Amino acid sequence: MNESWIQAYVLLALRIDKLFRKFAHSWFVDTYYGPPEWKATVDAEPETPEPDLARAAMALADALPVQGFELQRAAFLERQVRAMETICRTLNGETFALADEVERCFDLRPEWTPEAQFEQARALADEALPGEGPLPERYAAWRKRNELPPEKAGLLAQMMEQALAEARRRTRAFVELPSHEQIQVTTVSAKPWTAANWYLRNGRSRLELNTDLPTNVFRLLDLMCHEGYPGHHTEAVMKEQMLYHERGYVEQSLLLTSTPQLVIAEGIATLAFEMIFTSDEADRWLAEYLYSAAGIERDEADHARLREAANLLLGVPGNAAFMLDEGRPDEEVMRYLMKYTLEPEERARKRLEFLKVPFMQSYVFSYFYGKRLMQPLLEGPDRLTVFRRFLTEQLYPSLLVEWAESSVPHS
Repeated sequence: MNESWIQAYVLLALRIDKLFRKFAHSWFVDTYYGPPEWKATVDAEPETPEPDLARAAMALADALPVQGFELQRAAFLERQVRAMETICRTLNGETFALADEVERCFDLRPEWTPEAQFEQARALADEALPGEGPLPERYAAWRKRNELPPEKAGLLAQMMEQALAEARRRTRAFVELPSHEQIQVTTVSAKPWTAANWYLRNGRSRLELNTDLPTNVFRLLDLMCHEGYPGHHTEAVMKEQMLYHERGYVEQSLLLTSTPQLVIAEGIATLAFEMIFTSDEADRWLAEYLYSAAGIERDEADHARLREAANLLLGVPGNAAFMLDEGRPDEEVMRYLMKYTLEPEERARKRLEFLKVPFMQSYVFSYFYGKRLMQPLLEGPDRLTVFRRFLTEQLYPSLLVEWAESSVPHS
């Protein structure tokens, strides 16, 4: 019986995605590697009317309890379907306050992050950056010093490959990656994001780096961890192998945005760098391999403090999303972003552009809350074992809350 339920779940996700791409100029299905005939069916049919999609989501929810899934899988699917129903109702013209939309889609209730946290980040950055003058000017000068020079742009793909190779080497120390997995790197432009990993199937990904803005060499290693090892690519590879192939969880062939699944994915990716590097280790590796190749001299900035400041600023985009939801003017939101991220206008505008893509106002909460929910579970001596579970199990935010309040159960 549950095979037909799973097929209906996959078909609904693909039909939602079809509407997303036509009318919202966005996407709902980030990855699909399930039965190709199911996708061919949806590709060949006309768009399903929004009310029919909403009814299909409600029918899935009603039928779920009798499918006989084991408890954790059933709870995961219940929350995924709730998110899909919310998306369908939104596509059908129903409106939700942003906090309600995030709660229904992401299995968590977002809150405004107090600016005191961002002021603490500014204080750390002020201590970290050498020189005199206003903090935004010193931060801009530091960013400029760390940009890949235009005459070295031809080295970017090679530098990405180097960073991925080192991240892969460190990840393999605690994750048994299949021998055939690989990432193809490429550069793109005219995108609203900085970098993206598109999982293809069978252990393969295409990683795209947006070159609309100058490449910050200091951030490149972090980005490759986030998108590659042990971040998005690693999670996709391990879940395809262990859930899709070994356990027959066909629903795992989908990675859906605007669902609890995304919070887990972005939590993993946002933590990826610090799972395999300390700040000092990263600085030494960057100096030896990337800075030297780029012809950039190591400055006197305290990189550990800058990384700590960046972590404290993860809540800024969520506050900006709340401001947009309240109808605040774009320029006011821009000023807010520039004040707390210390980024120049063109980067703040890129963030605003991303926030204005349909459903992306809720998306940005996935980074902040994904990391905040996972980090307390990674503070013990078994942190690598727990992180491996993040990479290989169907999880959802409220389950992480349960684990934090009691303890992580044995797998």
